[in-house]
Amino acid sequence: NSVLATKLALKLGEYAVTEAGFGSDLGGEKFLDIKCPYAGLKPDAVVMVATARALKMHGGVSVSQLKVQNPEAVRRGLPNLERQLESVRKFRIPCMVIINRFTFDTKAELEVIVNRCEALGIDAAVADVFALGGRGGVEAAERLIKMMASRPSEYHPLYDWKESVRRKIFLIASEIYGAKKVEYTDKA
Repeated sequence: NSVLATKLALKLGEYAVTEAGFGSDLGGEKFLDIKCPYAGLKPDAVVMVATARALKMHGGVSVSQLKVQNPEAVRRGLPNLERQLESVRKFRIPCMVIINRFTFDTKAELEVIVNRCEALGIDAAVADVFALGGRGGVEAAERLIKMMASRPSEYHPLYDWKESVRRKIFLIASEIYGAKKVEYTDKA
């Protein structure tokens, strides 16, 4: 989403929702470390979208078996979601997990995700926009608004733009991707 579109949205409504891109480690980091400081934006919240389907895949389930109930596979896939949440926490912004429910998701699978988020102190809600359209997301949106009202953002980028390129690369590599060090080739 462009800076112009985001700023226009902020003028036209009470809330502006923008998609940062795939993954907090890729799109989210760029949004929070580049777009927001450049544009003078200070996000009030992050919505982390998760699906039981994706977590099952992270838990080792093949594509052909994704429609089969498997709460244990969802549980095995949770470390991926947890790592994404850990990255978002570094920016000091309240975060809510919204589970994008598909028709083949089971209550047991969704409960695994909600319960883990609760155990981590993360608000979570199920949105059924796949089957119900916009009205399937109303409850999740209302919960997000309440969360933002009760938990103010303390947004802070991971690095200052004045820092050296090597320092910025190290901070991204270590804080977002878990690297211990960064090595450069002579050509780099």
